[in-house]
Amino acid sequence: MTFDLLFFTFRVLAVQNTSKILAGFAKFAALIQGMRKKLRVNDISDYQMAVADLRQLDPNMPDLDWAIVSKFRPRLETPAQWQAIRPFVISVVLMTQPRDFNPVRTSMTILTRYIAWVWATTGTELRFEKIFTQRFLDAFVEIGIADRSPAYRFDVYRRIAVLIEKQTDLRLKRIPEPEPSDKMVPYTASEIARFQSWALGQNSDRRRHNAYSILALCGGAGLSAAELIDTRVEHLTNDGVHTTVTVQGKRPRIVPIATAWLPALAKAVDGRLDGYLFHGNRGEEYPPRLVQGYLSEQKWDLRVSAARLRLTWIIQQFEKDLPLAVLKEICGFKNFASVDRYMHLIAARSTGDFFEQVAGSVVAR
Repeated sequence: MTFDLLFFTFRVLAVQNTSKILAGFAKFAALIQGMRKKLRVNDISDYQMAVADLRQLDPNMPDLDWAIVSKFRPRLETPAQWQAIRPFVISVVLMTQPRDFNPVRTSMTILTRYIAWVWATTGTELRFEKIFTQRFLDAFVEIGIADRSPAYRFDVYRRIAVLIEKQTDLRLKRIPEPEPSDKMVPYTASEIARFQSWALGQNSDRRRHNAYSILALCGGAGLSAAELIDTRVEHLTNDGVHTTVTVQGKRPRIVPIATAWLPALAKAVDGRLDGYLFHGNRGEEYPPRLVQGYLSEQKWDLRVSAARLRLTWIIQQFEKDLPLAVLKEICGFKNFASVDRYMHLIAARSTGDFFEQVAGSVVAR
């Protein structure tokens, strides 16, 4: 029955008894909705049962995580394509033993797209050692996801490369991490002032600790998300004047935390004597994803970014006229060339303001 016919019938009957028709129409709509709901539940149940035997590949996976895997429906070119690769995709995802919503959903999304592309493009047999190779991974990143950002392609490449290396004896080459986007700019003073209310508004102590740790360490000491993840309460030191953090990871260093961010640090620590500043499941192969996942869940008009907070802190250090050697050390730069990527964000300075220092008339700091 078309919409026009329903409308015409309704109008005719309404002339006779409007109230009765409205009541009958409401019951009819409720009946249809109930039938649809029932069908939807049965459909999902059958859909999940089709892969139920695969759960034994990771029997300890929590029910909520398995529900994400077994209900997952990607947008591929045809339903038949997903039906053909679905068991293989799920078996590969379960190899990684992901936990929690974001890691599970991300693994399903990335591996589905990769496997579907390789299988549809090359017709390769659905076996791990056939699908997951250096050649196919390179082609997928260069062609299959050429429309995505450099950061996304880097992340996908890294995830799949780690998976391949864990499951085989292969050692894959790595692609260089992309430079920070020129579109990223430091936060303004007014934007920074609003972050306290964002952190305070988190709905649990755990989430508040995470929010304040991002502000204090990324905004107050310039740590990256990877460095934040590795930071523990034991890495903080106070000498009675300054509070410092001993940064872990590839660029170990000691950084004083900016005075303006010390209240946020106190709320992040919240009286604890040990433990990680940022809470999360560090079983994932790329722990910084915990920070990104946490921030992606935030529903706020101003997007909070650990990378942008670090960028803001770095630009503040440039504005203090620190010597390049000090900047390199305190910011954790790999080399002096790293300075170039930030030059377009530094306010122009007049050479004339430094003539006396260049001439030696005054002592430079």
